[in-house]
Amino acid sequence: MKKIKSVLVANRGEIAIRVFRACNEMGIKTVAIYSKEDTLSLHRNQADEAYLVGEGKKPVDAYLDIEDIIRIAKEHDIDAIHPGYGFLSENEEFARRCGEEGIIFIGPHVEHLNMFGDKVNARTQAKLADIPMIPGSDGALRDFAQLEEFAETHGYPLMIKAVNGGGGRGMREVHRKEELRDAYDRAKSEAKAAFGDDDVYVEKLIVEPKHIEVQILGDEHGNVVHLHERDCSVQRRHQKVVEMAPAFALPLETRKAVCDAAVKIMKNVGYVNAGTVEFLVTSDGSFYFIEVNPRIQVEHTVTEMITDIDIVHSQIRIAEGYDLHSPEIGIPEQDEIPCKGTAIQCRITTEDPKNNFMPDTGKILAYRSSGGFGIRLDSGNAFTGAVVTPYYDSLLVKATAFGPNNEETIRKMLRCLKEFRIRGVKTNIHFLINVLENPEFQSGNYTVNFIEDHPELFELKPDRDRGTKLLRYIADTTINGYSGAGPQEVPDFEPMQLPSKLDVSPAPGTKQKFDELGPEGFSKWLADQKQVFFTDTTWRDAHQSLFATRLRTIDMARVAGDAAKGVPNLFSLECWGGATFDVSYRFLHEDPWERLRMFRKEVPNTLLQMLIRGANAVGYTSYPDNVVRNFIQLSAKNGIDVFRVFDSLNSLDNMKVAIDEVRNQNKIAEVALCYTGDILDSNRPKYNLDYYVKMAKELQNAGANIIAIKDMAGLLKPQAAYNLVSALKDAVTVPIHLHSHEGSGNTIYSYGRAVDAGVDVIDLAYSAFANGTSQPSMNSMYYALAGTERQPQMNIDYMEEMSHYFGSIRPYYRGVDKAEKYPNTEVYQHEMPGGQYSNLQQQAKMVGLGDRWTDIKKVYHQVNMMFGDIIKVTPSSKVVGDMTLYMVQNNLTEKDIYEKGDTLDFPQSVVEFFEGRLGTPYQGFPEELQKIILKGARPITVRPGAVLPPTDFEHVRNELNEMGANTTDEDVSAYCLYPKVFKDYTKFTKDFGNVSVLDTPTFFFGMKRGEEIQVTIEKGKTLIIKMNGVSDPDEDGNRIVLFEFNGQPRSIKVHDKHAKTTGVVRRKVNESNPGEIGATLSGSVVKILVKKGQSVTKGEPLIVTEAMKMETIITAPIGGIVEEILVREGSRIESGDCLLHRSEERRVGKEC
Repeated sequence: MKKIKSVLVANRGEIAIRVFRACNEMGIKTVAIYSKEDTLSLHRNQADEAYLVGEGKKPVDAYLDIEDIIRIAKEHDIDAIHPGYGFLSENEEFARRCGEEGIIFIGPHVEHLNMFGDKVNARTQAKLADIPMIPGSDGALRDFAQLEEFAETHGYPLMIKAVNGGGGRGMREVHRKEELRDAYDRAKSEAKAAFGDDDVYVEKLIVEPKHIEVQILGDEHGNVVHLHERDCSVQRRHQKVVEMAPAFALPLETRKAVCDAAVKIMKNVGYVNAGTVEFLVTSDGSFYFIEVNPRIQVEHTVTEMITDIDIVHSQIRIAEGYDLHSPEIGIPEQDEIPCKGTAIQCRITTEDPKNNFMPDTGKILAYRSSGGFGIRLDSGNAFTGAVVTPYYDSLLVKATAFGPNNEETIRKMLRCLKEFRIRGVKTNIHFLINVLENPEFQSGNYTVNFIEDHPELFELKPDRDRGTKLLRYIADTTINGYSGAGPQEVPDFEPMQLPSKLDVSPAPGTKQKFDELGPEGFSKWLADQKQVFFTDTTWRDAHQSLFATRLRTIDMARVAGDAAKGVPNLFSLECWGGATFDVSYRFLHEDPWERLRMFRKEVPNTLLQMLIRGANAVGYTSYPDNVVRNFIQLSAKNGIDVFRVFDSLNSLDNMKVAIDEVRNQNKIAEVALCYTGDILDSNRPKYNLDYYVKMAKELQNAGANIIAIKDMAGLLKPQAAYNLVSALKDAVTVPIHLHSHEGSGNTIYSYGRAVDAGVDVIDLAYSAFANGTSQPSMNSMYYALAGTERQPQMNIDYMEEMSHYFGSIRPYYRGVDKAEKYPNTEVYQHEMPGGQYSNLQQQAKMVGLGDRWTDIKKVYHQVNMMFGDIIKVTPSSKVVGDMTLYMVQNNLTEKDIYEKGDTLDFPQSVVEFFEGRLGTPYQGFPEELQKIILKGARPITVRPGAVLPPTDFEHVRNELNEMGANTTDEDVSAYCLYPKVFKDYTKFTKDFGNVSVLDTPTFFFGMKRGEEIQVTIEKGKTLIIKMNGVSDPDEDGNRIVLFEFNGQPRSIKVHDKHAKTTGVVRRKVNESNPGEIGATLSGSVVKILVKKGQSVTKGEPLIVTEAMKMETIITAPIGGIVEEILVREGSRIESGDCLLHRSEERRVGKEC
């Protein structure tokens, strides 16, 4: 016997490492070869020595370079070469050259490679051994004509296979005559690329069989045994996905017959070393020989687990000349070879099951594997930081589970798969989980069509990947700034000042009184109280007025429960609705419904109040009545008690649906009259005291439980407040609730006068969020009422603590905090609502008008008077604001509007306003201006909601489901109100996850070098994130942000939007444009099948791409003219690159 002292593995990745491990156990020196592209691959470092092979050649060709491999072996005195699987493992020339050079080839003899490496010769051997065979061609097809002749004789379906193939390469099913030519060409092309030989043969395709293979070992002494069978029926593209041993679902007699047939054919040829005989087995127990794989198989691990036989050890000892039954190999006689328990192997690949299993490439950002009792892992390049290239097979790691029976083994494998965490590249793990959880798979009664027959396997649970997504957001914000506004230095903030923790339960409050009395009884109770009640607006309108509604849920949730305990006797918390809704989705990237549910949980004792814009719900336009009703129902269900209903034009008609639904929900309908103008000014009689008194009576008759005075701009002067409240108290019996803004500095005085007049509730905010364009200070108002019977019983000390807390977090929002530093009586001139003031400032900055704010305030008033002196509150105030920005940006005067109006394109909101989409203003539209803006279009003259058809909510739900969005009732409602905003939010959360869990400084500023934060993503799960540094930008403007994530290094690549770039960045496809054709995977362009200017039809092949030796034909999604081809044959491409553009009309369209 020749002792093997050194082995070179002519392969890469997982199988190379598998052989190295066996050699190490046997005391044999190991040598690796690697291509240039594999310089950093793990197998290179796992060997004792490693040498570059195929220098200058393509990635695959390097491993097919027989002479260079032989050179390396000779130069380094290698005793033997193990070919692994794939590449040269079945190449008889390689085995022959090894023999010629005196190197042991650890595999079958050359003659066996000749007879079985060639699939046609293999059929000859099966025929000699009298093994049942599938009808097929006798030898390689001479030409296409012979294939056509076979098809006519045997009919369809057919299977075209590469003569020297394996691993699903060079195989094509053909079901119709029309497919024959293309399948033949593609099979030959793939065979040539993968195996260096384009010979193919054909077989009749057996329908619905199982794919069963038998593991064989043979030695130089004539011994041949089988190590039982494997069920490899779970396949896609003829490549195995899940393998099981033994094939427990087959009858024992069938299993024995198949194994005996395998031994028979191998004994017949005197086979040596490891090999596999493959069969198709039909439901009636018939079986047909397919081929022999004269090499070790990927799935050999399951056989090793059920037999306790190390197949690689055996291969090496057989190559040394030992007898199978010798002590050195130790394989018992056939009848004594064990078959214990069940083993399953899953191939975890970097493939995307949702994209036709297209291979994914990129850097593995995090890798956490499984393990434990009964689990075996065989991996190649599976580690954090590994780069998955498009050059080789997509296999990442083979997971093998072993247990006493099928059920236990499946449970182990499921546990194993669920323990994996692989980030940075897509994997098929969730698909594998679906396979293993499928009842048909668990029964064993599946066939090779299992995946094809079960489309539900592709309904994959999304990979949450919460940590990586958060890192991506932090990195992007650090480099590009919040919302891409540019990087900002992370400030050093003072410590947060949390209020004292009170060890008490929240005292019963207005919520309990309302639950006891109901809406009518509560309204009467409230009107009978001597004290004036406070509504705390800190949680919504205060921050809307100060910093554009940007206060994040995390900063409210931190103390909401404390407020419930420490300040329990408020009328309400105004905490939801209005701009909160869309801003949460649009700018804070968080779910407003989650915010509402948080408040209801944390504040069980105080009424929760929201703002609803009547027929506009919480949007900026009119919606169908059923959308408004549905939104109110869901708001009530999630915790709202008080609905402040208003209309931006004071139209009762536009509020009736909302009032009616609030009462249907048995909630409090607080209906608002919006205050504008000045009831003290006799020169502005449009909105006088009589107007408001008349409206209040109408609101009470319409079902209002409470009437709100909504002074959204803070125009209600002290004496006007006294006069108005006094008049309303005389005119109606329901309570009066006053809302105003402190912009002028007079509002706390106005509130005092209103209290004197008998107002029941006033809106206030903690001092830290008061004044400016917000509400007056609640703390100040408490002291202002000292010595009067109307002062409420409040814990002022705790109110101060709450104010200190909000004061300590307010600096976090300095980027959006545009509060006036001093009272500004200009509000009496421009009359801009407090809630709009900071928002319009932000809008002005975004459109480049930040330096013209003084002009904007003047023009705002001019526009209001042009429009007929309208009520200005969202959304009507937005219309005035949009027209203002439009005029200032285009340097237009009122005169220009009247003289040039027919040539101007007005903002859409302005056009819709004059169309009557928000309703009709009190005393109507200015007729001449309406005609100019509508340009001949006819306005609607009825309530907008009355002409809108009802929304089909189930249709919307299906639309969301197709988008991959959440489909709860709340999500459906949000999408009905803000379809684009909700779509953008859904995309954001897919990209960055739930960023609401981040602390606010990190959310707005990112992180600085050396900073460490803790992020709690759910109860009991906290991430530790440290930022270690940022690289300089590369030529494409990309930077690497370095983190430690739970103590492990992680790097995130971010495109610096502000860096100068020198490289060429290929344009990405616009997925919303069906005329743009994108790459479905990273790889290269094999062939371009069309020319510029060519007319193509839907489904016509356009481009053939290749990745990891798998070709893909990209077809036209719709017909049209090829406008531009952006790649050439041989071009390297990445997934999503734009390859081609087509248009419906010749020479029409844009570049992608």
